[in-house]
Amino acid sequence: MSAIVGERDRLIMNTVPRFAPANDRVLLLAATAQAFKVAATTLAAPASIDFTAGLVNMQGQVAFSASNASVLTRVGNVATLAYAGMVGDSVTVTATIVVDSLTYTASQTVSKVFDGVTGNSSRVAYSKTGLSSLGSAPATISSQGDASFPPINTWGAGTVWEGSPQAFGAGESLYRSDGIFNPASGTTKWAAPYLNALKVGQLSAISADLGKVTAGDIYSATVHGGTGYPSSAYAWPSNGGSGFHLSESGLLFGNPALGKYMQIDAAGNIYAPGFSIVNGHAVFSGKLDSVKGTFSGELIAAKGSFSGVLDAAKGKFSGELDAVKGTFSGDLSSARVSVGTATEATAFFEPGYPSISLQSSASGVFVETSTLSSAAVFTNLEVLFKHNAPGWPAALRIRSGSVFFSIVCTAVVDDQLSIWYRMNGGNWRWLSGVQERQDGDAPAATVYGLTLNINVGDTVQFGVSGTNADLGAANMGKLYVKQCQAIVIARNF
Repeated sequence: MSAIVGERDRLIMNTVPRFAPANDRVLLLAATAQAFKVAATTLAAPASIDFTAGLVNMQGQVAFSASNASVLTRVGNVATLAYAGMVGDSVTVTATIVVDSLTYTASQTVSKVFDGVTGNSSRVAYSKTGLSSLGSAPATISSQGDASFPPINTWGAGTVWEGSPQAFGAGESLYRSDGIFNPASGTTKWAAPYLNALKVGQLSAISADLGKVTAGDIYSATVHGGTGYPSSAYAWPSNGGSGFHLSESGLLFGNPALGKYMQIDAAGNIYAPGFSIVNGHAVFSGKLDSVKGTFSGELIAAKGSFSGVLDAAKGKFSGELDAVKGTFSGDLSSARVSVGTATEATAFFEPGYPSISLQSSASGVFVETSTLSSAAVFTNLEVLFKHNAPGWPAALRIRSGSVFFSIVCTAVVDDQLSIWYRMNGGNWRWLSGVQERQDGDAPAATVYGLTLNINVGDTVQFGVSGTNADLGAANMGKLYVKQCQAIVIARNF
């Protein structure tokens, strides 16, 4: 340590020490309560809460503020919040003071605490009755306790009131009464009952003036009426009556036995006397009368009688066309047309002229047990050709001698598609076949032609068969053909 020398060193060493004591400042805020306890009567306790500001190492006037625009009163550094001056369910009170350019704050938050009491509660009572209605007097009735119900026979003889709906049968009604339980008095006050539900055998048991009814979505399983439709069954009348039936199965009007009817089935097909629309294909049968008619496209008639003028730009007629008088303008194309009678076959040919080809098809097939596995024939007589016979359809009659037949078949199968023929109901004979080479169900087509010598009384029938690659030996008798159509052409030579 160096020696003290010089005036400055001596001045420093001889100076009296000076220290500034610690001066920490604090603003405190104390509240006499943290909450207003509010009873069900809306009276609060306490009525007011005092907030006292405490100053540590400072003096002065404290400023008070309250949130939510609540009202404070103050005396000195004490602020008071009355329950009536409190806005909202909670309020924050803040005290502020500025000393030596420094701001000091403190705050307290108080809330409302609600002490509720048990209020009124609603109740329901039910009673079934066979009476036509229940009375409305008295308008109200009281019972003791929260589990009680109106006394027996209240508002009607034989009524028993319970808390749950009772099961009721035809001719009975279910009534309901609404009640209010007051815990202060310990009683339930019941109002006069009203109809809750009913069960009747017929709607005629209800008498009501409906006035004007505006409804949105009306759903009905079956609607039917008239002497011929006494039940909901989808069937034509068998009692000679008429009327209508409407359900998911379709629409029936009238009675076919009376020759006056119309049917629209669930698929949208339409049937009426002399007219039908099936799968979008319109067919006119019976007598078609027209003073003047214009037909574009293809007009096919099994039998037609036309009186007046029939104009056709282009027409194709298969079957029998009878016309007392007919005027055809346009193009009527045919290789050769020969007219037969009811007892004679239509002539298929004349020397020097080509023959007429008759076409027929069917899509319904069935399995027939025979020596051939999976053999199938068409059920429709359109593919059954028969030698000239009275009453047999003229378009399907075949004459004696050599007749050429050809069959074109298309179908959806899984494995093999074959076409067959048989004569006079004998064994089926295989004509042609093709294997469907795609994976799974797919279309296939095959065609064949043959010439047969037809004798008097002979019949010739054609059929198809299909197999499934997944079928075992025990199932080979099962047909597997989908969407089958065959066109058979018979031609005399």
